[in-house]
Amino acid sequence: MPDVILPVLNEAAALPTVLASIPAGWTAIVVDNGSTDGSAELAREGGARLVHEPQRGFGAACYAGLMAATTEIVACTPP
Repeated sequence: MPDVILPVLNEAAALPTVLASIPAGWTAIVVDNGSTDGSAELAREGGARLVHEPQRGFGAACYAGLMAATTEIVACTPP
């Protein structure tokens, strides 16, 4: 099953719904890009694998997620 990379920066309002929509058996990798709204905690509580990326930006977050991925098939959500 694929890994799904979710780069986030203050996405607490949307994150629970997004995580709930990930198909069973797929792994959500939430890459927190410096959130201050509790996104990281919500990701952990929602069962996602959490990665912290201090360098801001979509590219940096996607790269960090790719480095954390463990499957041959990986998807990254668009910005």
